[in-house]
Amino acid sequence: MAESKLKRVTENENQDFTVEPPNKKRKERSDLLKKFKCKYFYIDKSLLIKEFLQNGSKIVCITRPSGYGKTTNLIMLRYFFEMNYENIKENEFQNLQNKKYFENLLISKEKEDDQTYLDKYQGKYPVIYLDFSSDFKIGKTFEVTIENFKTFIKKLFRSYKNINLKNLDKYDKEQWENFQSGIFSLYELKESISFLCLSLNEAFNKQIILLIDNYDSPILNTVNTSFYNEFFKFYKDVFLNIFKEDKYYHYLFKTFITGNLNKIPILMNYEMLKKDYIEKHREIIWTLLVGYGYLIYDYRTVTTNFDFKIVKLEIRTNDVSEFIKNKLSSWKQFYNEFLDKYYSIIYSLLSLSDECEVVTKKKFNENDNIRELLIIPKKNLKSNNNKNDIVYIIINYNDIVKEGCIEALDYNENLEFDDIKLKEKYDKIIKFGIAFNEKICDVIYEINYGNKIKEKEMQKEIYTGEEFQYASNKNFYLIDKTKMISKLINHEGIIAYLITRPRRFGKSLNLSMIKEFFEKPINEKENEDKKFVFDGLEVSKNRKNMRHFHKYPVIFLNFKGNKSKEDGSSIINFLKTEISSVFIYYKNRIDFNKLSSYQQEEWNKIEQMSDGVILQNTIKFLCTCLKEFYKRRCIILIDEYDKIFSEKLKSESTFGTIQTFFSRTFKGNDYLRFGMVTGCLDIGLNELNSGANNFTKCSLLKDNYFSDCYGFTEDELKNVLSNFNISDSKEKSDDIEDGIKERLKKKYGGYSCVSNIGIIKNIYNPYSIMKFVQKNKNKRDNFELSNYWIYSEKNEKLKNLLKNSLVAEQESGYGIIDIGFPNEKEKKKKCLIEMKVNDENIKEYDNEDDNKI
Repeated sequence: MAESKLKRVTENENQDFTVEPPNKKRKERSDLLKKFKCKYFYIDKSLLIKEFLQNGSKIVCITRPSGYGKTTNLIMLRYFFEMNYENIKENEFQNLQNKKYFENLLISKEKEDDQTYLDKYQGKYPVIYLDFSSDFKIGKTFEVTIENFKTFIKKLFRSYKNINLKNLDKYDKEQWENFQSGIFSLYELKESISFLCLSLNEAFNKQIILLIDNYDSPILNTVNTSFYNEFFKFYKDVFLNIFKEDKYYHYLFKTFITGNLNKIPILMNYEMLKKDYIEKHREIIWTLLVGYGYLIYDYRTVTTNFDFKIVKLEIRTNDVSEFIKNKLSSWKQFYNEFLDKYYSIIYSLLSLSDECEVVTKKKFNENDNIRELLIIPKKNLKSNNNKNDIVYIIINYNDIVKEGCIEALDYNENLEFDDIKLKEKYDKIIKFGIAFNEKICDVIYEINYGNKIKEKEMQKEIYTGEEFQYASNKNFYLIDKTKMISKLINHEGIIAYLITRPRRFGKSLNLSMIKEFFEKPINEKENEDKKFVFDGLEVSKNRKNMRHFHKYPVIFLNFKGNKSKEDGSSIINFLKTEISSVFIYYKNRIDFNKLSSYQQEEWNKIEQMSDGVILQNTIKFLCTCLKEFYKRRCIILIDEYDKIFSEKLKSESTFGTIQTFFSRTFKGNDYLRFGMVTGCLDIGLNELNSGANNFTKCSLLKDNYFSDCYGFTEDELKNVLSNFNISDSKEKSDDIEDGIKERLKKKYGGYSCVSNIGIIKNIYNPYSIMKFVQKNKNKRDNFELSNYWIYSEKNEKLKNLLKNSLVAEQESGYGIIDIGFPNEKEKKKKCLIEMKVNDENIKEYDNEDDNKI
């Protein structure tokens, strides 16, 4: 596709070209002016026809601001090329009625192969002329818009109602009649224009001239609607069908396309300013402002001690300037004129909304390079309801836009706008930082919460599962452990964590929480489902944390489902299946076709687990691919990693394969933001020669980072009991030993964790506590304290431990178990365990339906 490089004329030249009547008489025929839709006179641009024919491209695309004569030139092309469809004699297509308009124009003097262009080309082709500005209108819904498009197509087919269709087969004739009557499906609608091209080509045995005016008008007019994505896909399919079919049937001779904006674009939805949108449509604001002519570059030479050029943005026309002034309640001038123009036009575009009010500051105390706007939903103003989001925009002029965005977000951290303290009035403030210089702009945003944000209504249901988003959306009761996310963000130097805790200690739930916070949604619907999950939680109180919210690709592997026997081949097959499922998951979240042919081939091999795939390199390869799409390093989360390690495998090559998998995934991976691996046991990754020796290990024996993020602390236990109204009168008596808190401490609170600030004592098993609460809500006596934890999973490991013990003695229901070690040097070491061994405590318990922490 070729794009014309027509030099932009000045505003005065443009006025002369289009509207100003001449002082002297011109002998332009009134019928030519009417034919070419000129108001006063026509300036001969007919040599464009020659340039169009000589241009080597089959498709020519012209994009210019409105008023540059695009439509006039397109109409000229139409009447030059379009044949007479009626009363055609053999090989006589020329449209003599239109020929008269060109006989006195410059094109009439041009020749090719000893023939004039009039004789060789004029009136010799079927022409399809599409005007998407005046002939097609966008409706209020997608369905209404499609009906309008059907009407547009019906009128288009009816304009060819008198042509002879004898060369079309029976099916095509019926389809033609259906298009003329407006009876056709959405699928047929997408193929309607390509069908018209093919039908005219077959009817006249001539290639088609396709002329499309204002092709971008429908897209720009749906930018701010709720059905933009749906319509864009439909509209794109219409044009793809035209040009795909042409590759096969060769029905197009030449195509000429124009694009322009005839009015200020409808850009009032601040969703468009979000980073996710800008990354996909980075040019949208800048192109609309500059590329389409609302603002233009003004190059001026300034002579002082040095000669240099400065670039300045100017509003293109007085009409646009007046529009901006009228929209801006008070035309405030600062020292930075360049910034003021940009600030003003953003204000004017946002002000087109019927749903929100754009507020400028009354007291201007900004820095020279900062401007501020506040966007308040009108329903807030009417109902005095401050529950809805408000948007606070900081516009910053900065040579380095990335730093400028951060600078804008850091500006006015107290969130005071005039005399309004936003945090005291509103629950949620979305703050946008927009930064730009003469050539590029960028946007980032963060979420700020008000001082009086209300917690969710008191949750009445206990959750003991592993899905953080599900628990949050269903309003289950959860202890807020999101401070763990803050710690991960603040410790950027740590690449990989190994978290080991006992069973049912919240490892899976926390990993799910981390995934939900960092993982970037695939589309707007998924974003809508997830964007409020962390509102009001601990992590959201630090606004800088929210800059990382929904920004990263997250690779999540869960080895809990490993039911394979403890032999090498079974475990490797399980690992292959899990890795394959991750690749399938991400193939649906990226534009797979944008990967290189090598990457696609390698991806498919891994997904299908073909022979020759090096298992150890798979996740690192996935990280390299995802970095290309997300422009960020990956986060890797692996749950219950120790399920695939077994002491029996130590002598097999499988053990080394798994160790190498972890090593290559977490060590020397330049595409890794951070990784987290969880399990019950520190096994397989604890050897110095394992390769994966860069893990920061966090266990109950020593955890300098997440000591209070697993299990329930004393304060958290107090909150749980209070929330579910569990207490007893003995708590207030001197007999505190009999109180419920002490009984819970003895039963479920036997854990301590060593951290860099000391030993945290009395950490409660969360699964046991939540099961206790589930059975004792609103009780003040007769509490049921059962053994929940030991029955939460099969006791195979415990049974094997007993069976393999060298010594097992039982006296009065209690025994001393002396566990021998296979290593002779370690044989002297003994582990003495005092435990109850009656049938009640070691019987198997397996309930697959039981939700687990």
